[in-house]
Amino acid sequence: MRGIIPSLHTPFCRDNKVDILSLQKLIDHTIVSGCAGMLVGAVAGENASLSLDEKEIIINACVQHNNNRLPLIVSCSANNQYDRITLSRAAKVAGADWILCQTPNNLNGNELTECFNEIADAGPSNLMIQDLSWTDNGMNDEDILLLFENIKKFKGLKIEVLNSGPKYSRILKATDHKLHLSGGWAIMGMIEALNRGVHAFIPSTMEVIYNQIYNLFTEKKINKARDLFSTILPVLSFTHQHIDIAIKFSKMLRVREEIFITDLCRSPISEFDIYQLEEADIHIEKVISLQNNIN
Repeated sequence: MRGIIPSLHTPFCRDNKVDILSLQKLIDHTIVSGCAGMLVGAVAGENASLSLDEKEIIINACVQHNNNRLPLIVSCSANNQYDRITLSRAAKVAGADWILCQTPNNLNGNELTECFNEIADAGPSNLMIQDLSWTDNGMNDEDILLLFENIKKFKGLKIEVLNSGPKYSRILKATDHKLHLSGGWAIMGMIEALNRGVHAFIPSTMEVIYNQIYNLFTEKKINKARDLFSTILPVLSFTHQHIDIAIKFSKMLRVREEIFITDLCRSPISEFDIYQLEEADIHIEKVISLQNNIN
């Protein structure tokens, strides 16, 4: 999985139920856009607002509709170990390639290893760990290496922490480049991360643009990659004010792309005010124009 691996949003019908048909359209769009894989049911998918039953429905629907066309990563992140193991087992039964699980709070060392061993044992053959922190540097390097040495299924790390760049380089070196590394929320540093050797990126939306940037970079057209990336910096400046803004904006874009029926988000994500709506509309038109030009 080298390239762009979008984290899929969860579409909702007007009655606030999961919209499976729109989710299927999003999967098709992800494949047609030339992505390297996809992630379902994670933070961008409003994981915290979904019931366990809804998560299992989404897992089965996505794996079945994808039908092995792209590597599919299922998020098993949850607030308790029972749900993590249940989701990991459901992903395996459904036929998913990978599971992703966010590091539980307040665990480290052997306790953390035991926690992830249970999750890995229940799931498919590939485990990706999400090293996520909005406020600090996330997991200790020592814990990452301890997991890498002791859990055979641990094959990928998604780093989303403050100052992600140096951590990418440290972990790549410490694991002899044998651990798959990806970035998500740190997409603002995409070009730097590519220079550091990061394998993949897990943003949400704008797949056509991100794929083009990645392709230009791999073709050694670095300046063209930088120029294209610079055109979406105003969009990222708006969306990266807060994860909730990013999710709401992305759903509005999906409606404009005729992939989603609604841009509904569940609580605590709120509607945009008139100023945010004005900014979002301007950025959406720019994204649509860029994507049309690339296509």
